[in-house]
Amino acid sequence: MADELVFSVEGPTATAARQISLAEAGFTERAHLQEWIIQNPQVLGEGVLIVTFEFDRWRNATGTAERDRLDVLGIDRNGTLVVAELKRGAAPDTVEMQAIKYAAMASRFSVQLLAEAHSSYLSRSGASVSADQALELLRTHTGYTVDNATFRRPRIVLVAESYPPIVTATAVWLGEMGVPVNLVRVQAYELVGTAEPTRLVSVSQLYPVPEVESFMVGPRSRGDSEQDVGPELPEIEWSESDYAKLRALPPKPTVQAILDLCSASPDTAIGLRVIEAAAGRTVFGARGELAGLTMLVKGRFKRRNWPFSVEWGATNGVNQAHYRMSAEQAERWISSAGNLEESPTSRLRSQEINDFGSPVSPAPHKESGVTPQ
Repeated sequence: MADELVFSVEGPTATAARQISLAEAGFTERAHLQEWIIQNPQVLGEGVLIVTFEFDRWRNATGTAERDRLDVLGIDRNGTLVVAELKRGAAPDTVEMQAIKYAAMASRFSVQLLAEAHSSYLSRSGASVSADQALELLRTHTGYTVDNATFRRPRIVLVAESYPPIVTATAVWLGEMGVPVNLVRVQAYELVGTAEPTRLVSVSQLYPVPEVESFMVGPRSRGDSEQDVGPELPEIEWSESDYAKLRALPPKPTVQAILDLCSASPDTAIGLRVIEAAAGRTVFGARGELAGLTMLVKGRFKRRNWPFSVEWGATNGVNQAHYRMSAEQAERWISSAGNLEESPTSRLRSQEINDFGSPVSPAPHKESGVTPQ
C-alpha cells in the first residue's frame, strides 16, 4: 500500500484519487507553491507568521550586494526565524546546503531590519504599514521575546515532493547536531471520473518523525500536574493567589506599571508609551522586561497568557502595543496587595497618559559576513 491514499467520498462510495506531480497538475513553484504557503503559514509549523518572501537584499562585509533570493522567511511565537526553501518536484541533492546558506545569512538580521522587511512585505500585500508598526506586530506575535539573539539559530524548512537519501541523511544529522530542520512533503492528486478535472494537494511532515513514546500512554506520579502533559502550555485564568505570587517576586518597573495603571482603569487600553513613561524605562528597557515576563510566565506559572491582555492600535496617531485588564483581573491584582500602600504609578490620571510621542526605532547593528540590508 502507498504511504498515503486520498479518496473522494460521496455517501458510502469512496473513489481513490490518482497521484500526479505538481508539474503534471500545472502548478509552479513561485505562482502556486509559494503562494499556498504564504496563505497557509502553518505548513511551516504551528504559530508561524510570514515575515517576507523572495528576500534578496544582502550585502557582504565590503558592502557589495549579494543577490541570493530567500524563498520564504517566517518567525514563530518564540522569536525563532523560519527559513523555507521550496522546490517543485524532487529536491536536488544540494538543497539542504542552499537552505543552510540562507539560514546563515538570515541569522544576521537585526530586529529593525526584520521590521523593515516585514513592512515592505505588508506594503506589497496592499497594506500601508511603517517599520515601527511592523515591529510592534512582530513583538506582539512573539510575546515580546523577539530579539537579535533569538535570530541566531533559525529553523530550516525544506518543502518538496520527494527527497533523495543524501538529503534525508543530512537532515537527520543536522538535527542530531542541534540544527533544527524540517522536511515537508507536498503531493498532488487528481480525481478521476469527474466532469471537470479536480486537483487536490496534501502536505505532510516527513522529518522529524514522531518519537514512539509520543504514541504511548503510561502512568504518572501524584506530583505530576495535568498542565505538565503535552508540549503546549495552556491558557489559565490568573487568580488572586497567582497575582500575589507575582507581586512577591522582585519587581520589574514595566510590568508593575502595566498592572498598576490597568487595574486603576479597568477595561481601558493603556499604550506602551504611557507604560514606559510611568516605569521610567526606555523603549528598549521596557521591551526587555516584557520579554522577561514571558519567560517567567512560561517557566514559573506554567501558562502562556500574561496577567493582562495585549492588543495593537493607535493612540493620538502613535501606533503601539496597548495593555488592558478586565474588572475581575483588576480586582484580583488590587486584592493581592492586602493593605500595602498604593503604587505611585497607579495614581497617574488617564488624561495625563495619552500624549506621548511615537516609538523610538532601534538602530541596526553591524555584522561581518553577508547580512540583510
